[in-house]
Amino acid sequence: MGKSTFIEAAYKVLKKENQPLSAEEITSIAIKDDLISTKGKTPSATMSAQIYMGIKRKGKDSRFRKVGPGIFGLREWEQPSKTPAFRKGSFKRAAYETLKQAGKPMSAEDITKISLNRGLLETSGKTPDATMGAQLYMDIKKKEDESFFVQLGKNRFGLREWGLEALEEDIEKVEKEKVPTAADKKRSIVGDPINLKGLVYGPINENGVIFLFAKVHEELGINIEAIQPAFPDAKGRRRKGKGWEDVWIEFEYKSSDFKRHDHNPKECDIIVCWNHDWEDCPLEVIELKSVIQNLKTRGQL
Repeated sequence: MGKSTFIEAAYKVLKKENQPLSAEEITSIAIKDDLISTKGKTPSATMSAQIYMGIKRKGKDSRFRKVGPGIFGLREWEQPSKTPAFRKGSFKRAAYETLKQAGKPMSAEDITKISLNRGLLETSGKTPDATMGAQLYMDIKKKEDESFFVQLGKNRFGLREWGLEALEEDIEKVEKEKVPTAADKKRSIVGDPINLKGLVYGPINENGVIFLFAKVHEELGINIEAIQPAFPDAKGRRRKGKGWEDVWIEFEYKSSDFKRHDHNPKECDIIVCWNHDWEDCPLEVIELKSVIQNLKTRGQL
């Protein structure tokens, strides 16, 4: 009978012993049972490296699992997986439920937006998307293959339960991403010149839209009462008849981002954006690019 590979031998040894073992113990038993032969001086190190790399590469699709420093067991010994016991309203539970429903990897920003919109996340922080990214990153770093989450690229996350096969396409995309050079990192990208009240360039993201709106909200006849991290972004008032009517506002770079973020149109009155590209939008849209052009034409800026 031919000798087994280190991985095959490890599986046979653990199956026979029916308990977690160190790489040294697995190797010793494998040699004693004549499962492997090696001329290397450190067979236990080879055994440990091969098992560990298999776990790292295949995740929960691996037959092995790490149960302690240098200690390995079989994945089949695990109890059936359960829904993670994350606290209701927490970032991790919100991320898990959002990703579970989406069925695809998402950025921390999109996970946060959708979680807030659906009432899955409870937070009063000013930068919830940054907190979301940090918590998911630390969970993966601390728990490794025991984490419910996996990271794809710099800021995209998925669920480990989807398995390696389901994530292969995304992994390949990430691996093919161009690594920025030093020259790339020194360059900056700005919007079109607008030279408006100290703002030189037009926005290229949602934060820029919010800043620009703050410059022209008086010309638009809208007063802002509050800005909040949850959807919708702001509450304002504008004159109606003899009084001021409250309006709920969502800021987006493109109006279609409202739909992409899965917001409910019934809970918002106005979309303020830079580019209006949503033809069938059911809400009032204030496209700041057009607003600025009109105000300049009328000499109001």
